[in-house]
Amino acid sequence: MGKSKAKRFGSLKPSPTGLKSEKEMEQEAELRGEDDNHAAPAAITNIMEKLQGTSTEERACGCQLMASIVSQPKAIGYLLKENAVKITAPLFLDTCLDVRKSALGALRNMSVYGQLDVCEVMIRHDILTPLTAILKEYGDAWLPQKDSTKSDARTDVLVEAVELLSNLCESSSVAVQWFNKEKLLALILPLLSVPTYGYPLCIAVARCLHVVSENNEEVSALCQVQEVVSNLLSIITTVPNGIDAVLLRTLATGILLNLSDIDISAYMKGIITAIVEVLDLDSFAVIDAAFQSSQQTAEEVSLESEMAWPEVDKLLSAQGVSLELLANLCCPDDEWEDVESQGSEESAEDQAMETTCQNATVELCLPSEINSAFVEKDIISKILQKASPLTTSQISKLEESHCGRNTLKKLFDLQTRALLCLSNIIGAVDEAFISESTPLMKVWTELNNLASLPRESTNEDFKWAVTSALRAVMQRLSEVQASNISNVQEPDLDFLLGLAKDIENREVQINVVRIISTIGCIISAGSNPLLKKIGTILLEVACNNEDVVVVAEALDSLFDVFKEDATDFIAKEIGLVDKLRALQPSFKTRVSGNRKNFGENYAVVMMAKSNLAGFIKYKLSQT
Repeated sequence: MGKSKAKRFGSLKPSPTGLKSEKEMEQEAELRGEDDNHAAPAAITNIMEKLQGTSTEERACGCQLMASIVSQPKAIGYLLKENAVKITAPLFLDTCLDVRKSALGALRNMSVYGQLDVCEVMIRHDILTPLTAILKEYGDAWLPQKDSTKSDARTDVLVEAVELLSNLCESSSVAVQWFNKEKLLALILPLLSVPTYGYPLCIAVARCLHVVSENNEEVSALCQVQEVVSNLLSIITTVPNGIDAVLLRTLATGILLNLSDIDISAYMKGIITAIVEVLDLDSFAVIDAAFQSSQQTAEEVSLESEMAWPEVDKLLSAQGVSLELLANLCCPDDEWEDVESQGSEESAEDQAMETTCQNATVELCLPSEINSAFVEKDIISKILQKASPLTTSQISKLEESHCGRNTLKKLFDLQTRALLCLSNIIGAVDEAFISESTPLMKVWTELNNLASLPRESTNEDFKWAVTSALRAVMQRLSEVQASNISNVQEPDLDFLLGLAKDIENREVQINVVRIISTIGCIISAGSNPLLKKIGTILLEVACNNEDVVVVAEALDSLFDVFKEDATDFIAKEIGLVDKLRALQPSFKTRVSGNRKNFGENYAVVMMAKSNLAGFIKYKLSQT
């Protein structure tokens, strides 16, 4: 017991469009100064008036202003209250292409900066009807302009439309169902041809296909025809020339891996090689090139800097997707089941116990072709490189500019994804892989160093990621019976506790509890004095934590650590049985009152409730 499930990744949204002007910065300052109880700020009122203007210039300007301010936390709320989606979405079909592109870009930015519920609101406000209408304007006979030296406006509009569709489908199952119902796959699938449609549109289409093909039997079936598979394999096996080609190949790889009924075992080594090649690319070389472009003359800056930073975004996006693909290779779809029963409490508890026991005994085994490719490519070292901290000089340099600060956030996100990817892989690779070629204690030390760095102490995603990786490493160390763990000291436990201090994130707290309990299980066979502190820590969590799920995990950990008779003298010293007896009535009441809110943690909670009485009874019988 105590093992964590591998975490299945979602897709990365691309960067929003547009750069901020001085006027737009002033509007953002106005938004930050407004109280939620006040009327909409003048900036919002101005945007709404322009969106409904009589001239194309006004409407385009209103869309562009909206696109620039939705990054502000309060802006989206104000815009939704003013029905901005209902007013802007019909502009997708405006007679002016500039207005169409600006309207799509504005709502695309809103879908990027908003939370999942924002996309749901956008769908309720009927954004999909005009979005579908504009997509259907591009029939089989449409081809982009080839002779024009300028950007093809109709292609630009289509790119924005497909990107917006991807964001909506990623955030909402309703959008995916709409995608299937309107047969949009037939519209966008033929566009996956670089020679005909160019990289911007092909990348947008590939990202959309990557999103909608996941766990979508209808789309998956249509994509498994030989022509589509051959096209994907052609993209994947072609050596990329440039960042655009790298990103397209990465997305095509993701689409292929989503097609569950296709036997790609013969191509797996090449696929993993392609993924590793993306991770090997030096992101800071591309970032330095962007800085150099930004240091041009005043006349050149606006054009050159705007062209350079997208290269950075594309590379970081490709590397993020690559980490996602590696992580998901270690997380088969059949691991995800809803264990919550709708039956009686007794039958539900029985099912939970059965499910939990099955999860405790069934090990995830990677296919041999994946495991061997991981060994050959030294995959853990590659991922650790992406998780490694940035230098002080790198951070300082990036913090000097607006684009640099945005890039810094993406680098931190990449680091977080690398840590989560590492936790999946550490937990899944063959035991032979956990050997001298992959020294786990070295990985443990590197992760501890990373966790100890000053880094946005309130960043819960980072803490979740780093504690997940630490937990996975500690679990594997216990399985290989590493003797080094006996060297753990009280300051090490205090450090782990500090990671969960003053943080309400359930997953972080559970990870820390499980790391400490695994250490306890390893040292429980002997007379290590640290066992008393571990027992005290777990009892403190079990008796005082406000989250029932965390309490259940702490109880389960106590059962694991103190199950052997050899630990009874420590259990007596910390008053384990008496404190658990005192806890039992209140825990049972809390479980009964919250059964419908446990979700995927239902089995763990019900198992802890069931085992608590048995554990107390057994320990009392030994006295």
